[in-house]
Amino acid sequence: MFYEMKKGRIGYITLEELQDDYVMYGISKEWVEACTGNMSNFRSDIHVSRDLIFTLLDLIQLRDVFGEKDRVALFIKPDYCLIVAVKDSMGRIRTCFEEIVKYYEEKQQSLDEAVFERFLYRFLDHLILDDRIILENMEFHMIELEMQMLKERIHPGFINDILSWKRELMTIWNYYEQLIDLGEVLRDNESEFFLEENTKKFAIFTQRIERLSENVVRLKEYTVQLRETHDAMLDYNQNNIMKFFTVITTIFLPLTLIVGWYGMNFQYMPELTWRYGYLGVIVLSVIVVVALIIAFKRHRLL
Repeated sequence: MFYEMKKGRIGYITLEELQDDYVMYGISKEWVEACTGNMSNFRSDIHVSRDLIFTLLDLIQLRDVFGEKDRVALFIKPDYCLIVAVKDSMGRIRTCFEEIVKYYEEKQQSLDEAVFERFLYRFLDHLILDDRIILENMEFHMIELEMQMLKERIHPGFINDILSWKRELMTIWNYYEQLIDLGEVLRDNESEFFLEENTKKFAIFTQRIERLSENVVRLKEYTVQLRETHDAMLDYNQNNIMKFFTVITTIFLPLTLIVGWYGMNFQYMPELTWRYGYLGVIVLSVIVVVALIIAFKRHRLL
C-alpha cells in the first residue's frame, strides 16, 4: 500500500512483494538479498548514499525479549520511503503502519498534506511506544525482590532471575543501540533527503532512545548490586552461623577442661572421696555455663 504525501510517498509492502517488484522500486537485488541475511545479531550497517538510505531493524517485544524477532527494512529515497515487512510474525509492523495512517485520518489531516519524514518518525516512535512503562515495571519488580531479600524471603530461583534479567537487559541494550544508530543517521541528514525543520523529529527520537538505553544500563547495574547484596547477605548469615558455633564451643570448653581435670583420677585428689564431689562438679559446671552466657549476651555475641 502506498500513500501520496506533500513531499514524496510512503509505502508498506511485504518481503515477497519486494522480491517480485524490486526493479520497479529502483532497488538493486543486492539490497533485497541483504534483507534475509543474518538475524542472530542486532547491529547491522546503515547504507547511506546520494540516492538511498537502507537499513535493517530487528524488532523485539520487551514483554518477551527472547521470543521470535521481527524484521523491518527501510528504503529511503529523496521522493519516497518504503517500509518492508521482512518478517512480521504477529502483524506488529503492519499494525504500526496502519495505526499511523489512522492517526492522520482522526486528526482530519490528509496524508497528502504531510511529509514522509514525519510519518517515518511516527513509525519509529511507535515501535517503542510502551517501552518506558515496561522498563519501569521491571525496575519495580527488582525493588520488590530487593525488599524480599532484605527480609530474608528469597526464593531458590533468585540467582536464575538475576541472570535472566541481565541477559534480557543486554539484549534490549543492543536493540536500542541499532535504533540510536539509525536515529543519528536520519538526524544528520547527510544525503539531504529531508527538510531541515523535520530533522528535529529524528533528534527527538534519538534522544528518547538514548534515555531508554541509559535506563537499561542503570537496570543492568542494579542487577549487579542485587547479586552483590545477595552474596553479602549469604556471607553475613554464614558468619553468624560460624559465630554461634564458636560461642557454643567456647561455652563448653571449660566443661571439657573440668572433665579432663577430674578424669585424671590421681590417688590424692580430695574431690574424688568428697561426699558432695559429684554435686559440686555439677554446680561448678552450671555456674561456668551461666556466667559465660551472661558475658556473651552482654557483649552481644548471643
